Amino acid sequence: MHLAGGRLRDFARGCDALGGGGGGQARYALPLAAHAVELTGPVQVVQPAELPPDGLVMPCTFLGAPAIGAERIGTCREAATIRVHIERHFGKPVVAMLCNEIGGFHGAASVALAAHAGLPMLDADGMGRAFPGMSRVAMHLAGVTPDPVVLADEHDRVVAVHAGDGWAERMARSVVVGFGDRGVSSEYVMTVDQVADAVITGSVGKALRIGELIGEAASVPDAARAIVAEFDGLLIAEGRVTAALPEPGRHTPATIEGTGADSGRTLRLEAGHEYLAVIEDGEVLATVPDIITVFDTYTGEALGAGELRYGQRVVAVALPCPDVWRTPAGLDLVGPAAFGLDLPYRPVAAS
Repeated sequence: MHLAGGRLRDFARGCDALGGGGGGQARYALPLAAHAVELTGPVQVVQPAELPPDGLVMPCTFLGAPAIGAERIGTCREAATIRVHIERHFGKPVVAMLCNEIGGFHGAASVALAAHAGLPMLDADGMGRAFPGMSRVAMHLAGVTPDPVVLADEHDRVVAVHAGDGWAERMARSVVVGFGDRGVSSEYVMTVDQVADAVITGSVGKALRIGELIGEAASVPDAARAIVAEFDGLLIAEGRVTAALPEPGRHTPATIEGTGADSGRTLRLEAGHEYLAVIEDGEVLATVPDIITVFDTYTGEALGAGELRYGQRVVAVALPCPDVWRTPAGLDLVGPAAFGLDLPYRPVAAS
């Protein structure tokens, strides 16, 4: 499988849906990916079995303030600089890139990073959705060390941080501030034979398939029904946003009042960096780490938690998260309590 042309658009749509309202918008990374593919050719998507077991897999992602990134988009050639440093440090070749976070901006941007690094993308990622924070990845639960965190900017400046799990993100973000609050980082580098138990497999293909379902459907509600049917999700409701005061990074409830077949229903949507929970009449319908996605009924775009506005017509769905997040250790890291919610985790059941 290769990513290029119309598949990039489908892939970006799927990444936005898997963002669960967080991770930024993949559609804004689409020009980066399209430009990179135009320069270097389609990006191959590979399975672990296609790679040498002792080769290195290099996770890679942008790091820094999203507002700065909107103006300083970088070149994505930072990934090539990081690859050289990692190969020199480990004394082995990098054979594939891993998308850290398939949900939102970083999923689509990973195509551009892989293209410029001259690497195929592994059909996998570190989250299966979007989360804030460097350590909220499956690699962390699997015991893979983040060291060294290798960071680069568009001027080929490189910094390697050896700080361990507890300090890696703090030190890495300090370095990125020195870059001007925008850079590219790689951490949790591992060999191919470590991948099976340390990543979320199939993520790239899943995002692409979700985008295809959106593109093929006659309407946005039809697309939502097709997605939950194929991925064992829950169609929560179709409705209209009647209250929303988004403040990025803060818990701010929004209200959706049902329309059509859902008339008379009122849902409370807890939002932070991403959608955290949906509650109806005191009953929890879905919470993190399951993936709560809100589609704009008119545009079909998956709305970020900061994009909710009064009057929008929406369709809300929930998709099951990867199994690793439903373990006790996974829920400690990314369950409702990890985001300040005093709510039980109720796994999404297929509707």
